[in-house]
Amino acid sequence: MKLALLPGDARQTILGRLLAAEGHDVRPYVPGEAADAWLFPVPTGAHPALAELPAGSLALTALAEGSWPRLRLRDYFNREDVLLRNAVITAEGALAAGMAALDRTLLGARVLLLGGGRIALALASRLRALGAEVTVYARSPAQRALAEGLGCRTLASLPEAPAGFHLLYNTVPAPLLAKKPDCPAIELASAPGGFRDGDGVTVARGLPGRTAPRSAAEALLASVQAIIREEST
Repeated sequence: MKLALLPGDARQTILGRLLAAEGHDVRPYVPGEAADAWLFPVPTGAHPALAELPAGSLALTALAEGSWPRLRLRDYFNREDVLLRNAVITAEGALAAGMAALDRTLLGARVLLLGGGRIALALASRLRALGAEVTVYARSPAQRALAEGLGCRTLASLPEAPAGFHLLYNTVPAPLLAKKPDCPAIELASAPGGFRDGDGVTVARGLPGRTAPRSAAEALLASVQAIIREEST
């Protein structure tokens, strides 16, 4: 299959190489040049190239924004297996960001995680393995139960200004705190995130593509291949 590769971060470049190694004809995207499918980067958003493709084009996207009924959009990112692998990669990158922000070890550190989804739970298990005391804020009783099963404390409601923590991570893409935390804070959630502008937090979005692009690309490869097989039959 001839694939037009749109530019992205390092994982996009590696994904293109992996697909070429699988026998696909992978070429850089050129407006107006024909292809069997167009491979957009993570995240695709409202990519301007979507408006340039011919009607009926197969666009392999990741978290695309807007409505594109004239195209055959297939999301290769929004699959449970991909999201779980992505969460693990993000959690490892978040550990590195946390250690860089601290002036102490994670052993014995009191860490607050906002959110109880895939990334938060993957991060919580790794923090616990390193000896951190982890508290997870999650509105979902099921998510709190999963966090408790990992040995974490949990909160069903959040104080206006959480205190007594050495480090805070946010994984919720919505403002939760009225005041800036009194400890280093790391933003993992997509925009708008959980903090106000000017709060001075460390923004660490897109960690898979920055910290482990090969692993991130490998996590995406099987999904892209599956879509190509489905569309070729």
